[in-house]
Parts: sequence; structure tokens; C-alpha cells
Amino acid sequence: MMHHPQAFHFLDQAGLTKPLLQLQTDPSLFVASAANHLLARLLTFKQPATTSHTTQGNGLTVPPNTEEEELAVTMATSPGSGRSVTMEILKHLESSLESDSHTQVLQGLRLLALTLPELEAPLWGSVIRRVLRPLEGLVLEGRGGGVTQPLMDVLLATYRSGPCDSRLVSLMASMLNSQNPSDAALCAAATLRLKTCPPDLRQKAVAVLLGPLQMVTGITLLDRPNDRHADQQIDHRHADQQIDHRHTDQQIDHRHADQQIDHRHTDQQTDQQMDHRQTDEDNRQTDTDQDRQTEGRSSLSLLLDHLNQKPSCISLLCLCVSSTPYITDMESSASVILAVVSLLRICNGHSPSTESKAPIGCSKASTNLIGCSKVQRCGLDSLASLNTCSGAVELVVEVFHVLLQYLQNPDSDPTVLQKTYQAMLRWLSVSAEPSSLADLVNEDLLPVLRKRVCDVRWEVRDSTLEFLGQLCACEALACTVTPILLGALCDQESYVRASAISALARTLPLPLSGLQGEAGNHTQEEAVSQLLDILSQDSEGFARRAVVQFFISWLKTHPSSSSSSSSSSLRSVLSLGSTDLDWEVKVHTLELVDDLMEETLPGHQETELWLVELGVVTALLNGLFDCDRPVALKACSLLLRLRDMVCPRSLGKGAMTTDDATATVAKVTFDLRGQVWEREVTRKLQEKRGSDWVRESREVGCDRLNGNRVSDGTDGAGSEACDRVTGESVCEGSVTVCEVLWSLGLEERRSVLSQSSDHVQNSPLSLLQDILNATHTSHAEEVIVDCY
Repeated sequence: MMHHPQAFHFLDQAGLTKPLLQLQTDPSLFVASAANHLLARLLTFKQPATTSHTTQGNGLTVPPNTEEEELAVTMATSPGSGRSVTMEILKHLESSLESDSHTQVLQGLRLLALTLPELEAPLWGSVIRRVLRPLEGLVLEGRGGGVTQPLMDVLLATYRSGPCDSRLVSLMASMLNSQNPSDAALCAAATLRLKTCPPDLRQKAVAVLLGPLQMVTGITLLDRPNDRHADQQIDHRHADQQIDHRHTDQQIDHRHADQQIDHRHTDQQTDQQMDHRQTDEDNRQTDTDQDRQTEGRSSLSLLLDHLNQKPSCISLLCLCVSSTPYITDMESSASVILAVVSLLRICNGHSPSTESKAPIGCSKASTNLIGCSKVQRCGLDSLASLNTCSGAVELVVEVFHVLLQYLQNPDSDPTVLQKTYQAMLRWLSVSAEPSSLADLVNEDLLPVLRKRVCDVRWEVRDSTLEFLGQLCACEALACTVTPILLGALCDQESYVRASAISALARTLPLPLSGLQGEAGNHTQEEAVSQLLDILSQDSEGFARRAVVQFFISWLKTHPSSSSSSSSSSLRSVLSLGSTDLDWEVKVHTLELVDDLMEETLPGHQETELWLVELGVVTALLNGLFDCDRPVALKACSLLLRLRDMVCPRSLGKGAMTTDDATATVAKVTFDLRGQVWEREVTRKLQEKRGSDWVRESREVGCDRLNGNRVSDGTDGAGSEACDRVTGESVCEGSVTVCEVLWSLGLEERRSVLSQSSDHVQNSPLSLLQDILNATHTSHAEEVIVDCY
């Protein structure tokens, strides 16, 4: 409704803004979310026009301009102009951010994050000036502990939608200085994802994220171990020194004044005073240094306590490791890779690297990480992304070693193994020498993969076969991988069989086996025979779909006319796939037909005859009369394309042509007998031909039709099929392709099939009728639930 101005005025005049604001804190998350989106739409629906952006120069530090002041006056004095709705929402938003209720603060932040990216000047500046003070209160007063993520979303939305502002950057820096390491890391991760981030803020965010990783692994990632607090310590030291110098100067001035007024002070007393002052200054400096050291130790101890607790340790390290791909532009990117590798070793139960200098107190944190699949998955994802950073080539051996450890570990989780395979593929591309890569795979990797293919967990077998299929892209490995894939075709799990077939399809640009000559051909024929058996006998649709997709890939790499065996295989696939019970198998079969038409129609000498031999026409008609609408629609489109390419329009008018150019088309026939759609096609032909059916059949003759007919896979080729129509003997079993294509009314069928059932009942009017009828029925609750 809010796409129409009338709806906005209706909400304004009916005073429905207040109920919407109340629904913002509804216990139902769905209702509260919908209310927030509607309120955001109300704020951005009727924005005032402007000629210039309100935040120029230094952004929010400049006073409001004339446009903002005029907007504020209009919103306060024009209740009927729609501005009152905006003012009411802004007041509620400001009070929500200042509220002590966690729910109100949370929903207010969510509304603000939704609205800011859509606001324009001068409304953007007015909103920011209203909410900036409550936001500062949330951050500086420590009331934003439970809403760190939405609060950071608001700050980032503000940063992205307007110019850089010092107060905003100060707020983001304060968030990074949070005493809760998880909150600080959450803010740092969000800060690093900014496209344009101030260098000082980025450096601080990097220090926050690398600190826990450095503490656990012992890999030096930061120049200063307390880099997060170093800037603060330097600022405090500089301020203290300035205060001390000013205090000393004041004392010296007072001393000279006293000496001029009272000459009774001796030099000995003056020396004693200077000694006392120097002692006081030294004491103050010592106290300040001790306070700073205590602050640094307390921050480190707080981080250590956080890491020694298993839930907080896991969440913090996952966040830090997931952010490492965003900080690889620094000089120590190789150290970051080593830290991730070391963390993965710790999670796998191994000791960290020899370069580790982890604190003694982190032993409990290391214990918490052993066998933690969540940290392992995050680490493997990050490791896969780090393969392109500088220094990756020198660390290939280290990375492969830890990945092989994960593959060899019998306790590795299936999802962890899948991530390991993905990381392995990314790092295989880093190796500069293909020969060394082949040696590594054959000697170290393949023995492990052979064991994983026989794993008791089907998920592991499935992931391993997918990985083997991707390894087949390397020709040096295809000869060793293919036998493993062929053996997996008999797996008891359908998902695994489907993955084995998909992996085999990746070997098609290469020889299907490492053997040459007759042995290689025998292996290929055996593989095709197994695939056809799966297509005809497998009880699960996943494997059957994969078989048809295999032959689609095969057709793209092996011309169908290259051998009679390939034509026989394609004929079997079309016959089995077009009558399969699974609609996706039938759609994939039609995709195979589409590729066949692309390949053969443009230049084949006997195109129409060849299409009928393979069973293309029969497969298309099977799809046309299928009960699944997507199948019928695709078949109808392909039949239209086939008709326009091979059948002259004159053949659709019921007269037999004698033109040499179309004589071949007129003679091509196919057998209707035994097909589920035989009666329907015959009826359409009779309607199309009318009384010409008997006359044309007499002219052509049964013998001639039977002589030219080509069977498309049935065992009754060349046999006569006669029936009695209007008292005469005619051969209705054999008809020409073009007559059928022109008699089916394909344009009308496509128009009907293109319309889904939704166009009858799915409309706004139908929904409103259901809502109104809900109040006049005995089953009101059921209808209300349906409408909701």
C-alpha cells in the first residue's frame, strides 16, 4: 500500500502512526520487523526536495544550514502536510535510543540502520543531529553492551551515507576500545569492511583482530604486543608531561617573586625546595607509569580470561580468523598465513609451530580449541582465501602439510573435510611446477583419498568424489582418478552415486581412462553401460539426473555422429529419460534434445530422418503431453523451433507437396503405435485434415508409407498398422512429422502453459477478500493464520 501517496495520507489522517510505533516492540519478531520496515518506508516516502547536500565541509561539526532549519519548522508547524508523521517517528526514535529498555534500544537502532541509507538531504542531516547525542550516550556510557552489532550497523550506515565526520570516527574508535574483547573484535571486523577507512582507525581495528590470534598461536603479528593501548599510553604520557612542565614553571615564577619580596630566604632553603619538587615530580612520573602498566596488564589479563573460557574463546577466534583476508595488504601477510596454519594445528590436537611464543597462560585456550569444528571451518575458509596474498608460494609446503593432517585424521568432521578439500584446490593452483604438484598428489594425497572414498560416512565419500572430479582438470591425474570414480558408481547412497557420475563428466575433455586403444575403448563402453543401467534401474532421482547431465556434457565434447555406439547410447538416454517419473530428469532430457538440435539441424544432410532415428521427435511429444507444466512448456518451445526450421508452412495445410525442396520432409514419418499420446495426436490430425484424411491416405498408399517409415527405437519397424476410419482401411500408425507438428496448435499450447495457476487466484483483491471473510466464518482462526 505504501507505494501509493493515498495510503500515506490515509495513515497520516487516521492517526495510525502511533499504533505502528507500538508494534515496533511487539513480542513477535515478524511483526516487529514488519513494523520497522513500514516505519522506514514512512520516513523516506515523502522527503523534501533539496538543491545541495546538507553535510558539507566537515560534516556534522558545522551548524545546520537553512534547509534543515526550514524543514524543522515545517515538521513542527504543519500537522496535515505529512511532516508530522516524520516528526512523530523521529521523536519516538530519539526517545527509544535514550530508553533503559533493551528492546526499545534494539528496535530503534534497527530502524535507524534501515532508514539512513535511503535518506537524502536535508532530512539526513536532521535525523543525524537528533540521534547523534543518544548514540554517544550508548557508546560512552557503556549502555551499548548488548546491542553492539546493531549499534555498529548504525555507525557504518552513517559513515557510508554521508561525509566523514570527526565525531563519528571518534565513536567508532571508542567502540574499538571496548573492555569486552568480543565486542571490540565485532566492531573491528565491521570497520575493516569499509571501502574507505581512515588509516588510524584501520590500524587500530587490525590490532584488535590480530591480538587474540597472536596470543593463542604465539606468532608475532604486531610490532608492539600492546598496540591497541599504545596510542592511549602515548597520549596520556604526553599530557602528563605537559601538566608537569606547566606546574614546574608556575612554581619557579612564584619562587622568584618570593625572593624579590622576602630576602630572608637563604640559598639553602631554595635548594631544599627544588629537591622536594624534583622528588614530587619523580614520584608522580613513577605513579603514572605504574598506572599505565597496570592498565596494560589488566587489558591483557582480560583478554586472557576471555580466551580461557571456551564459548567466548571460540566466538572471538572465529571472528578474528574470518577477518584475516581483509588485512593481507599489510607487510606481515606471510605471518598471518603462518598464524592461521598454527591455529589449525592446535585445533587438530598438534602443537603449534616452532616459532610459537604463546604466553604460558594460553594453555587452557589451546585445550578449548582441540576438535572445535567451528574454528576449523573458519580457519580453512580463511586459509583458502589467503592463497593469493604475498608470501603464499613460500608457504605451500606448510599449508599442504596441515591440510593432509586434517584429511588423515579419522575424527575430522565431514563439513571440516569438505572445507579442507576446498582449501586444497585453492592452494594447488599456487604451486609453480606442475610436475611437483603431480608427485605430491600421487604420493601423498591419493592414498588418503582412496581411504576416504570408503569412509562409513556418506557425506565424506560424497565430498571426496567431488574433489576427485575437480582434480581431473589436470590431465596428469585423470588416469589415476578415473578408476576410483568408476568404482564409486556402485555406492549404496544415491547422493554418492550422483557425485561420482558428475565427477566422471569432468573427465570428458580427456580420455575416459588412462589406457589407449582397445583397452581404453572397452573401459569407456563399460562406463557407458553402467550409466545406462543406473538411468533405467536406479530408484533415486539424483543419480538418474546426473546420468542425463553426463550425456549432455558428453555431447558437447564428442560429436554424436562419430560412431554408431554413441548414437545408440543417445537413443537409449532419450527413450528412458523422456518417460522417467522424475520431472527434473525429463527436463534434463529435453536439454539434451536442445543440444542435439543445435548440433544437427544446421548442416546434417538428412536432418529430419536422423532426428526421428534417435527418437528426438518422440521425446519431444512425450514432454509435450507430460503432466508437469515445466516439462510441457519446454517441449512445446522446442517443437515450435523444430517446426519452423524443418517444416514448410505449406505442409500444414493438408495438401501433399511435390516440390523437390520439400519432398524429403514430406516423406519422413514416424510410428505412433504404443505411445501414450497416440489417441490425442490422431484426434488432432483428424480435426486438421478433416475429409482429406481418407483421400490422402489412398493416394499415398500403405506400402509407400511403410517403406519410408523409420522406427525410432521400437521393435516393430516396417510393420503395417491399419485401422478402419470412416469404413476404409488407412495406415494411421505411421504419419509424417510435419503433419503432426502443424496439427498440434503449438502456439495456443504455449500460451496456456506459460500461465501458472496463480493468475486465477493470486491477487491483492483475493487476499483482501480472505481477510474480510475471516470475520464471518466459524473457522476464523484458521483463515487468519493463512492470511498471516
